[in-house]
Amino acid sequence: MLAAVRPARLDPRQSRATFEGRGVEVLLAHAERDEWIVWASVGERDAIAGAGWAHEHFFAPDPGEVNGRPWTTEIADFVAELLRGEIEIRTTYRGDSPIAVSHWNHDDRGEPGLVWKTTFLTPARLLVWRPKRTEAERLSFL
Repeated sequence: MLAAVRPARLDPRQSRATFEGRGVEVLLAHAERDEWIVWASVGERDAIAGAGWAHEHFFAPDPGEVNGRPWTTEIADFVAELLRGEIEIRTTYRGDSPIAVSHWNHDDRGEPGLVWKTTFLTPARLLVWRPKRTEAERLSFL
């Protein structure tokens, strides 16, 4: 996947793959933005991959179940989309505290479509007098 995407701004010194037990942990660091890290934790039958607060879970199908695409291909595609800047991460804050995060895939016309949203159970959600804002960011390692 890395050979196909060719992320020119990937920092090879800070990026790594660590094999532990029955899985692998992967960290892909940006060469210029320390806070931009794409990560994945892959086991034998499940995985989680993401960047910052945004993430996706992947699961192998149950025995006998048929899926359209292999779950391992879905992981690689998601990581490639993150590296190419095709996924927009929107973080909603109440004051300085994050209270929700969502990530959006952009179609061929550049229109965003919601993929996943996570809300955090935090006391900051109740502080309605604090200003609420949403920041959007698209990572690109190209």
